[in-house]
Amino acid sequence: MKIRVGFIICSLILSSNAMANGNPDFTAFALKQANSKGFYGCDTAIKTTFQFASGTDIRVFTDQFDETKSDSLKLTGIYGSKGDTVYLEAEYRVKDSKCYVTKTSMITSLKSCTAYASEMKEFNFVAETGDYIVLQNKGKVPMFLKPLATSCVVTFQNTLTF
Repeated sequence: MKIRVGFIICSLILSSNAMANGNPDFTAFALKQANSKGFYGCDTAIKTTFQFASGTDIRVFTDQFDETKSDSLKLTGIYGSKGDTVYLEAEYRVKDSKCYVTKTSMITSLKSCTAYASEMKEFNFVAETGDYIVLQNKGKVPMFLKPLATSCVVTFQNTLTF
């Protein structure tokens, strides 16, 4: 559960590189994947996005349009171990010497969504829409909970600018 705790801390406070405690080789690998596609200008953002990545099985996939490959890229990372895996998707865009990031992270909790939400005291209930329970923290980071049998799919989204 170390990965889950690290991920939640990262999402809640939109962390900086100073808090990194993941696998530095994975962070370097994610950056190398971006650079190998000719994408530069978001190195700090990529390092920050993947700073908590760890585990025994780590994957990174890249996706981009040929027409926009010089200024945008999507990285999808999957890391962790059985029963404690994170799916992280981040889209990067370079504009006016800044890097804009939209990040979506998902974990599957073995707990019910109600139990998971009760532990996340920083998040407040917003709405229940269809199959989803929506919560949000003071920093406006949303958390979406989707019940799945006796477990819960938890999704966080946030945006960052570097």
